[in-house]
Amino acid sequence: MTDYDEIRKHVEANSQTYLNSLKEACSIPSVSTEGTGFKEMADWLEQRLGGLGATVSRLSVDGSPEALLGVIPGSGDRTLMIYDHYDVQPVDPIDLWESPPFEPTERDGRMFARGAADNKGDLVARISALGIYKELVGDLPFTIKFFIEGEEESGSVHFEKICQKYASELASDDCVWEGGWFDLDGAPQMYFGCKGLLYIELNARKLSGDQHSSIAVYAPSAAWQLLRAVASIKDSDDSIIIEGFHDGVSEPTPEEVALVDKIPFNESATLESLGAESFLGGLTGTELKRNMIFTPTANIAGFHSGYGVPGASKTVLPAEAMAKLDFRLVPDQDAEDIAKKLMSHLERNGFGDVEVRVLSAQNPSRSPIDTKLGLAARNSAQKWFPKETAVFPQMWATGPMYPIAQGLGIPICSPPGVGRPDSNLHAPNEHCRIPDYLSIVGYTVAYLEEYGRA
Repeated sequence: MTDYDEIRKHVEANSQTYLNSLKEACSIPSVSTEGTGFKEMADWLEQRLGGLGATVSRLSVDGSPEALLGVIPGSGDRTLMIYDHYDVQPVDPIDLWESPPFEPTERDGRMFARGAADNKGDLVARISALGIYKELVGDLPFTIKFFIEGEEESGSVHFEKICQKYASELASDDCVWEGGWFDLDGAPQMYFGCKGLLYIELNARKLSGDQHSSIAVYAPSAAWQLLRAVASIKDSDDSIIIEGFHDGVSEPTPEEVALVDKIPFNESATLESLGAESFLGGLTGTELKRNMIFTPTANIAGFHSGYGVPGASKTVLPAEAMAKLDFRLVPDQDAEDIAKKLMSHLERNGFGDVEVRVLSAQNPSRSPIDTKLGLAARNSAQKWFPKETAVFPQMWATGPMYPIAQGLGIPICSPPGVGRPDSNLHAPNEHCRIPDYLSIVGYTVAYLEEYGRA
């Protein structure tokens, strides 16, 4: 077994090399919705993986960007998949960036660049860790398959089809997912699943065109119709009242509940960062944490109708109205089923003329926490990090885990990663803390070695 101090010293001695690799990756503008930089990023990754002895192939289906599969053979009969993505979010609004988003900049002990935390930081840390493993530990006792997609930030629209088409090539025993992160107090977190996501658009149209608001005395209003339709989804206690919405929800096991109860959650710091006085429903303590992990949501992501210039007046009766809603789903809800139940709910409550358009759908996922990978990641974390690692049965956000965990039957673990809640993921000035990034490089070596000995 390699001594952890030896790993730390190696990472520290070669820290600039690992930082330069991250800078190179973050300099490539592989923006999801724009399709820019995809070839350059894929070529960069293929070169890096090839340097580790990987055989790299490109996976795709009609309409998808290329995903990369880099296979590094090992001596044993186990196979570990490492999933990441090489696309990043758009940079708008560009004027809020303090340094150019694709010119990685070190400032105040942090690396600022689009993708530094989501997800190139974790991806490059893992590639760097494989090089250290080979140098300090030796040949791999298991095969590694790097599976890196290019459309996670735009909903992984083709991901399930890619998994189905290349199921035999992707077959593995365990899967390392995108990294967890450090909380506001610097404690690491890991996840074994995620909530699902149903993102919909509702449209109501009542008139052939916008009208003078004086005729609102007799002309129907699309805005009022849509407001009432959206309001019918929840009651005054913020409970979702779509008929059958909760029918598929599976109860968490006593072990999963116990894990959530142990999770540290700084309520005062979280409220301060939100600029809020209290949490929804006045929840606090254990009830708040259980609700956060095990409860589905219905959120209004946007609402638009008519004239919206701040501070100005225009008396108009809008012809149409549009709302965007997202539902975070929990095991074993099904996104397609929830969409159908929403349509039936609107029909039953007098809103059958409201158009429902599904923009994206991902099912929730949850894997066992006692897999060889899960135990290796947890045991190594206890020894590597100064603070105790919080173990989440699932995160409250969403990722395309379902096609791998449930579709291919490969259990997932998302070990601690480079990001923090204040890393500005998907926002201007995205960054990771340099000590966090270097720590994850070393920690990855540690849990890979423990997994090899499992």
